[in-house]
Amino acid sequence: MTDSMWQGDGVDLDAYLSRVGHPADVAPDLATLRSLHAAHVRAIAFENIDAVLGRPVPLDLAAVQDKILRRGRGGWCMEQVVLVAAVLDQIGFTFTALAARSRVRTGHTTGPAVHVALCVELDGERWLFDISFGAYGLHEPIRIADSARLDGDWPFDMVREPHGEYVLRSIRPQGPVDLYGFTTDVRYPSDFELLNHFCLSHPRSPFNHRLVLQRTQPDVRHVLIGNALTEMRVGEPPTQREFDENETLSAPEKIFGITMEPDDVQALKATSGTTGTGL
Repeated sequence: MTDSMWQGDGVDLDAYLSRVGHPADVAPDLATLRSLHAAHVRAIAFENIDAVLGRPVPLDLAAVQDKILRRGRGGWCMEQVVLVAAVLDQIGFTFTALAARSRVRTGHTTGPAVHVALCVELDGERWLFDISFGAYGLHEPIRIADSARLDGDWPFDMVREPHGEYVLRSIRPQGPVDLYGFTTDVRYPSDFELLNHFCLSHPRSPFNHRLVLQRTQPDVRHVLIGNALTEMRVGEPPTQREFDENETLSAPEKIFGITMEPDDVQALKATSGTTGTGL
């Protein structure tokens, strides 16, 4: 196992594998890494519902397991990485955490590094294991190396800029689009707490004032920001539409596979016009 700070002994591996629909046969190898990554992003959505509702977002493993594994919710990147790091730790992978600066929609290269992912070491190579970047993100790991490429229906590549930062890019018909830049400087769970606080409370956080839901499926990817849904399908241009209140309130379960309690739906409805959810 890796360092006990990742709490592999405390994760319910069977419950996790059941939640993501992965067979119980796992090992610290590339085949397992790829299949776990694909299963996770299909099953667990990126979501910020608790932040929009003004609720705390605890990062201790017990709370994350209760939310994602037992209550059928999703989570944002810090929550999901806490969970999947414990899973990889129990299976026996060697890895560290890293932080990335998103360039999606802004193109900015010097924004806050509030996205987190894992760098997994296998057979002398490093792999970016990123299960929580949402609908724009990876469907399976990609090597951390200049000119690395991940082919398929949703292709990606990676380049290294002159100053040393790696950039993950989505390959689209019009050309490559930067997703985020990162270095492999090691981050720790204590760093996650600081990033979590920023996302919850900072006035420039993109996640504390309107809904952001994202999910990756094999043939379709969905993003809901406020009440605006973007749908991306293989080989087709993205489509966009605005939801009415009822469509927005039903979207977490209907489109993103997030289990919502009646109290959650009513609380979300009550934020209409006050938190920028666009309901």
